Amino acid sequence: MADVIAELRNIRKDFALPTGKEIRILENFNLQMQHQEVVAILGPSGCGKSTIVRILSGLIPPTSGEVLYRGTPLSGISPAISMVFQNFALYPWLTVYDNIALGLKGRRLDKESRATEKVIDLVGLEGFEEAYPRELSGGMKQRVGFARALVAQPELLCMDEPFSGLDVLTAENLRAEILNLWIDQCTELQSVLLVTHNINEAVYLAQRIAIMGINPGHIKVTIENNLPYPRDYRSTGFLMMVDKIHSIITNAYIPDEGPEAPIVPAAVKAEVIPFVDIGEVIGLLEVLEDRGGQLDIFKLSNEVVKEFGEVIAIVKAAELLDFIDSPKHQVVFTNLGRRFIHASINLRKELLRVQLQTLRIFRILIGMLKRSPEQSLEQDVIMEELTMLFPNEKVHKLFDAIINWGRYAELLGYKPNEEELYLDTPSQSPNVTA
Repeated sequence: MADVIAELRNIRKDFALPTGKEIRILENFNLQMQHQEVVAILGPSGCGKSTIVRILSGLIPPTSGEVLYRGTPLSGISPAISMVFQNFALYPWLTVYDNIALGLKGRRLDKESRATEKVIDLVGLEGFEEAYPRELSGGMKQRVGFARALVAQPELLCMDEPFSGLDVLTAENLRAEILNLWIDQCTELQSVLLVTHNINEAVYLAQRIAIMGINPGHIKVTIENNLPYPRDYRSTGFLMMVDKIHSIITNAYIPDEGPEAPIVPAAVKAEVIPFVDIGEVIGLLEVLEDRGGQLDIFKLSNEVVKEFGEVIAIVKAAELLDFIDSPKHQVVFTNLGRRFIHASINLRKELLRVQLQTLRIFRILIGMLKRSPEQSLEQDVIMEELTMLFPNEKVHKLFDAIINWGRYAELLGYKPNEEELYLDTPSQSPNVTA
């Protein structure tokens, strides 16, 4: 039987909203962390990835299900798990040495100063012991975070998007150094759990990659990654693994709608519009026009120099507006999309205005505004409605996207000083047929 360090069994997690309504973040979530492995949890923002590591480490309890350490139910915070966060979480009034030594608080370790000095050496912080966080770069601050986690000699290190706040070169360097510490067994560390939305990062680091689904969060599929260390981003095997995960994500978030696809009545279907600027959607259409009306999604990501997840969001937005189709890995124009890209700026606004009113979220908001005496509502009222409609989404980002799309189409207006959304009714209804 495999040596299991920590385990989540049938985890469900609900959170209470200020309105009193409960939302389900995770459901039927199962995960084992075995001896001598690196596991990545890969998924979009808002799917519950950070909640998972907090439950596993004992920082928050599940609503139901079991959290086990070495086969025994976990009570309180796990003594065998350390965490590294995205935002560094350093105390600005403490030196580098003292920030790291905090990782030993409550731990009964002999020769604590020697343990701190050893980990300072391992993560390359020699000479910075007396420096304060304000004197450090982002990469050096995150090194302090790693040192504080490792000084406690954990069996399992949980990393919650630890490289996402760093520039590309710094992240790449630190990622390789942390992996080498684990491979070379320079510490007591047995296994690593990484939370990320970066596909390349997951393939570079992990031996097992769990791809999450959403609403509520769950594991859709787990992939074994048997590429030998050290891994080369340019190798055929690496690129094939990245493409495999791309395909799974594409099928998950841009599924082909064949004849067997379930039909969802428009009256109950609520679309979550992607958190992208409408200008990015138009930019995609411009690129598509320049490339003859057909593009490969993966090549598009490289051309526009964006993370694949960002490109997927833009493609989803264009597809939601019926400007494109995305069969397999291709992006192709619809008739409406061709008409839009060849239209004048005013006709584009009219076409977009019509399309927005086919989306349930815009129909709901327009209905609310029309029922208001002034055809306007405070932002808090809108935010509460969005929270009820989309409890697992980042509603502030959703609100910003709605304003951005609605303003371009001259359908909605927003007064930032008053924090008020209003109906921007044109003088004449658009005479546009899609």
